[in-house]
Amino acid sequence: MTLRPGRTVVTAGILLAVIAAALTACTNRPAPNQTAPATATTTTAGTHPSVDADDGDDSDDGAQPDTAAAPDPAALDVIAAFATAWARPDLDQQHWYTGVAGLAAPAYAARLATVDPAMVPATRITGPPTVTSATTASVVANVGTDAGPITITCVRYDGRWLVTDVQPPEHPTGATP
Repeated sequence: MTLRPGRTVVTAGILLAVIAAALTACTNRPAPNQTAPATATTTTAGTHPSVDADDGDDSDDGAQPDTAAAPDPAALDVIAAFATAWARPDLDQQHWYTGVAGLAAPAYAARLATVDPAMVPATRITGPPTVTSATTASVVANVGTDAGPITITCVRYDGRWLVTDVQPPEHPTGATP
């Protein structure tokens, strides 16, 4: 397999979706009597950022940190289903998009609408999701594909688990770096 120039467009589209999510999260400002956290993870619109670091203020501002947790099996089901739908470069764009859009957060689904599935490097899944991090609000997992592992981020969005990012392998199996 050789690298395809269009793959940069897919990667750029994914990067833009991540940046858009980060900018959306940055607009969530604390109330005047609250102190902003030192570090917050970005999430999609409609959810609240979770605190990753203590800001050093011992007063209780009511914010609860989003701590590590066992991954929700429902999130893993969404990750596995998304990976299977994503690794279908043989489909036309409309059918491919229909398969992935229902499993993606709205902003990310809009980005996926511009993806040419022929640029997806994987054609099949080779293993179940392997969790790399999990909280009560997000799960990140690697999924094996015939092109190498992909990393999928899934967040709780309006009571459902939805994908907000997929990172394809940097150098698909068989590709020339």
